Amino acid sequence: MLADYYHRTAVAAAQVLAGFDEEWFRGRLEGTPVGISVGRRARSTEGAALTDLLVRMAARVYPKLALVGEASQIAPLAQLAASINPNIELVGDAALGVVVGDGAAFANTIYAGSDGWDGLVSGRNPQPVGSSDNPFGAGVAACLAAAALFRNMFLPDSDGVRDTARYSARRTDGREDETTVRPAPWALGGDAVLVGAGAVGQGALWALSRAPLSGRLHVVDMEVVELSNHQRYVLTQRADEGRSKVEIASALASTLEIVPHFASLASFLAVAGYRWDSMLLALDNARDRIGAQASLPRFIANAWTQPGDLGVTSHSRFGGDGACVACLYLPDGPRKNEDELIAETLGVPQLLQQIRTLLATGQPIDRGLLEAVAQAVGQPVERMLPFEHRTLRELYVEGFCGGAAIPMGQAGRLGPAAQDVHVPLAHQSALAGVLLAAALARRSAGGDDATTCATRADVLRPPADLLRQPMRARRDGRCICDDPDFVSAYDRKYAS
Repeated sequence: MLADYYHRTAVAAAQVLAGFDEEWFRGRLEGTPVGISVGRRARSTEGAALTDLLVRMAARVYPKLALVGEASQIAPLAQLAASINPNIELVGDAALGVVVGDGAAFANTIYAGSDGWDGLVSGRNPQPVGSSDNPFGAGVAACLAAAALFRNMFLPDSDGVRDTARYSARRTDGREDETTVRPAPWALGGDAVLVGAGAVGQGALWALSRAPLSGRLHVVDMEVVELSNHQRYVLTQRADEGRSKVEIASALASTLEIVPHFASLASFLAVAGYRWDSMLLALDNARDRIGAQASLPRFIANAWTQPGDLGVTSHSRFGGDGACVACLYLPDGPRKNEDELIAETLGVPQLLQQIRTLLATGQPIDRGLLEAVAQAVGQPVERMLPFEHRTLRELYVEGFCGGAAIPMGQAGRLGPAAQDVHVPLAHQSALAGVLLAAALARRSAGGDDATTCATRADVLRPPADLLRQPMRARRDGRCICDDPDFVSAYDRKYAS
């Protein structure tokens, strides 16, 4: 049976599938089992990591799952799948699936394997599985195999995985000196901070907790897990609803010391200080990203997901030739305030003052406003009534961006504010998180970039490779990395 958070999965799919038909989508899920076949060669640490992440992603989407392999390997995976979706139906066979290592093939098979930092995906032949303690290639392979599974399931006319492809989580701008990369285990150069323990943050934590890394990782987030989060949070089980995200992070078994902070970034910095060797950003808004860069960590990496792609930028030095995080998010022109954008999205710009007041006070919505909104967007008022006596932000986030008050797939066409709210698929968020974690591990292993580098992927198409490109500073005088006071403060902070 479909998970009780299925609706959020449908919203995510509606944002990436053209002409989304929810009835057809549901029918494909309910009528088409998918499989994960685990071979004996997948018993290694890399194989266990690859299979674990595959199950964590597949169990959130597909209500019928065939787990194929020896009982000793399959039993814990079946238990994991059921903990993620208690309604899941574990079946004996499937026509479509992913094979890890030398497992039994399906009629339509995606083969996945790994080799240390590199993920291996093929539509033709079984792939080897390495024996190292490095989880990054396995994580990349799991995400790209899950992406291929999604394409084969819902985009049957798209190009599937054909020839074998190798995707490296270590290579950055293509000019890395292989001799500088130290063998594992690796040690953090100083305390690191992960800001955000949501979908991308959990992908990063999945990888970091399995990596041969030592040191202290602070995890900063001030939210708890909600029902809608389960669709893409790869570390959560169904019973985790209501737990804080940092509590889930701190419970992970890891060679890292994971320190939870149930706080906003600003509150954390005010208490813990501003001197941090590394900072990883798994955030969903430009304001917080710019604020994190303004705190001037020595090294910073930033991850994102959006309908067109996902990616990570790594920033080795503030004030150099490479772009800082703030460079990437400076507006090119004037922007409207959030209340103006939401009023436009709801179709009632003439009620801006009322919208502004409701956002500021959190007062409940009355029926009159719901009737005005329903008329403005051409929907029956009955679709809006579940939000009577709830907050305006709930109407906007759940009703419009989440598809509860308007047809799925319409939110992205309702205006600029709704377009900014992207609900990623599980494998999108997880891949962004794995690449974010890899940036920190790469730095710890001595393979850091000399300048800012961006790594991108589009999981809706079979990628030829992970696209990498250098990112140069804007140098137009508007960014903080052009400000001599900020640059001087950074230099003084890390002079020793």
